[in-house]
Amino acid sequence: MQRMIFPFAAIVGQETVKRALLIAVVNPKAGGVLVVGEKGTAKSTLVRSLAEITGEARLIELPLNATEDMVFGGLDMQYAIEQGKRRFLPGILARANNQLLYIDEINLLRQEFLGTLLDAAATGVYRVEREGISCLQAAACTVIGTMNPEEGTLSSQMIDRFGLYAAVSRENKEADRVEIMRRILAYEARPAEFCRQYAAANEAVKQQVAIARSLLQAIVVPEAMILLAAQMCAKAHAPGHRAELFLLEAARAIAALAGRTYLLPADLEEAACYVLPQRMRQEEQPLPPEPPEQNEPEPPGEEPPEQPDNQPPPEPPASQQEQEQPAEQPVPPAGQPESQGSDQEKVADIDTTFPFIRMALALPQDRQERRGSGKRSLTRTDTKQGRYVRSGIPHGQVTDLAFDATLRAAAPYQKFRNTAQCAIAIEREDLRQKIREKRIGSTFLFVVDASGSMGARERMRAVKGAVCAMLQDAYQQRDQVGLIAFRRQTAEVLLPITRSVDLAQKCLRHLPTGGKTPLAEGLTAALKVLASRQQKDREMKPVLVLVTDGRANTTATGGDGMADALKVAGKIHKTGVHSVVIDTESDFVKLGLARTVAREMGSAYYSLRELSEHNIMHIVKNLS
Repeated sequence: MQRMIFPFAAIVGQETVKRALLIAVVNPKAGGVLVVGEKGTAKSTLVRSLAEITGEARLIELPLNATEDMVFGGLDMQYAIEQGKRRFLPGILARANNQLLYIDEINLLRQEFLGTLLDAAATGVYRVEREGISCLQAAACTVIGTMNPEEGTLSSQMIDRFGLYAAVSRENKEADRVEIMRRILAYEARPAEFCRQYAAANEAVKQQVAIARSLLQAIVVPEAMILLAAQMCAKAHAPGHRAELFLLEAARAIAALAGRTYLLPADLEEAACYVLPQRMRQEEQPLPPEPPEQNEPEPPGEEPPEQPDNQPPPEPPASQQEQEQPAEQPVPPAGQPESQGSDQEKVADIDTTFPFIRMALALPQDRQERRGSGKRSLTRTDTKQGRYVRSGIPHGQVTDLAFDATLRAAAPYQKFRNTAQCAIAIEREDLRQKIREKRIGSTFLFVVDASGSMGARERMRAVKGAVCAMLQDAYQQRDQVGLIAFRRQTAEVLLPITRSVDLAQKCLRHLPTGGKTPLAEGLTAALKVLASRQQKDREMKPVLVLVTDGRANTTATGGDGMADALKVAGKIHKTGVHSVVIDTESDFVKLGLARTVAREMGSAYYSLRELSEHNIMHIVKNLS
C-alpha cells in the first residue's frame, strides 16, 4: 500500500520555511537547511512533502534509532557467511549520495555522530575503517534537519555547518488555523482525492525547481556581489568564512528560482535572512575611555572622598538618567558608592517580564557511564535503558548482548567452524556488548550576589527574573538545582541541591539585598557544596552559575576581596567544573570585574542584557 504524502502546495502559511527548502533543493551547495520550531508546526510534514517536487532527487530519511553501521555501512553479513570473505555493505549515507538526507529530531543525535555525518555530506566522501574493512564512499547529499529546541539544542559548531536556518512558528490568525484543520480533515478522510486537488499546484512548483536547476550553472557571481557578501557577513560579525560561501550559493538559487541568470543585491538580501540570523554576534564592546582624574571611580573596597555639603553631585546626561534611573528605586547617594553597598536590607520583586532563557549545554561528551533521568544531556549508560548506538568488545561478563554485531563478528569464520549442529557457530570472542545512550538531567548551582550594589537601579529585580527564567528551563529538563547567596561578610546556602525548582523560586523571591560583596566566600561555599554532593553522586555533571557585578570589596580573612575571589575562581577552574558568569553591571563606566572573574574561572560569560535579547545561554568550557 502506497502512502499518500501531504502535498507541498497544500500546507498553509510557513512561506519562509518553504522558500528555504526550495533554495536547498535547487542548489545543494547552499549547505542544507536546519528547520527549528515548537511541536506541531508541520516541520516534518513540510520536509516529507518535498519528495513530490524534487524530481530525480529522492528524500532519504535517517531513523533516529539508526546505529553507526546502519548509517555509515559495515560488513555484508550474508556474503561473509556464504563466501567466508569480508565485503562492505553501504549504509544510509552512501544511499543518500546526490539525494536529500532528512534527519528528524536532529538535536537528539550524538554530537560526534552528527559531526561525522555533516562532514561527509559537506566534503562528499567519507572513509570507513571497521570490522577489517577499509573503503572510501561518496556521500554528496543535502542534509535537511528538523528540531524542537524544547528537547535540547545543537552546539553553535553544529548549527554553523548548515547553510540555511529557518524558524517555524504556529499560525496565529484564526482564519489560517481554521483552514489548517479543514485541510487536515479532508486529507485524512480521502487522501487520494485531496492530493489530486493540489496536483496542479505541486506540478507547478516541481517545474519551477527543475527550471531553476537548469539555470543555476549559468549564474556567475560577479566581483561586486562577492564584496557585498563579505560586507554583510562582517557587519553581522559572522564567525569563520562559511557564511559568505553559503550566502552567495543561496543567492544563486534565489536568482534561479526567479528565472534569472544574473544576481541582484536583492538576492543577497533575501539569502541573508536564511544564512545570517543564527551566525550573528554582537560586537565586543570596548571599555569606555578613562574619565579625568577628578571623576575617576574609586577601586572596590575604598571610600571615595567626601562630597562638600554645598556642592551637589554631578548629574549624568539626560539620556543616561532616562535609561538608568527608575521611578521607584533611587540611585545611591554620592557619599555611598555602589560597590560599597548599603546596610539597609531591601527585598526586590521578581521581574516577571524577563524572557524565558534556554540553558544550552554545549559540552563535550565524556566516556563515563551514568544513571539517572532527565532531558538535558546525552550520556552513556551501563543500564539496559537508553538507545542502542553502537557495539563494543565486552570487558568481563556480557550484560547486554549486541546480537547484530555478534553475528557480523562471527560471519567471516563460518567456513572454518563446525556448523553441523547450528546455522551459525558463535564463539566467545565473537560476543559484542551494546553501548547505549540516554538523556539525564544536569545539576545547576546558582551563586547569587545579594550585596547592596545589587539593589541599585533595580538590578536585583532583573537578576531574580533572569534566575527564575533559568529555573523554569531547569524544571522542563528535570534538572537538579541549588541556591547560594552572598552578602555582608558571609555566604549562605539557601537551598541544598534538590529537584524542587519551586522551592528555589520561593527562596529567591524572599532574598534581601544589603551590605558588602564577599565574592570569595560565595565561591568557596559553592566549592564546598559541589564537593560534598560529588562524594554522594560521583556521576554528577554540575554547572555553576555565578550572578554578580564582580565588585568584591570584603572577605572573611580581612584581605583584598578581589584578590581572594580570583584565587578561589582559579581553584574552581582546576576542578573542571563547568561554569558561567552572568554580569549584572549596568553603570555608564563599566569596571569589567565580572569578566575578569569569568576568565580566571574558565567560564562562559554573559551580561544580563545579552540574556534578555537572545533568550539562550550556551554553557561551554572557556579555554582562554
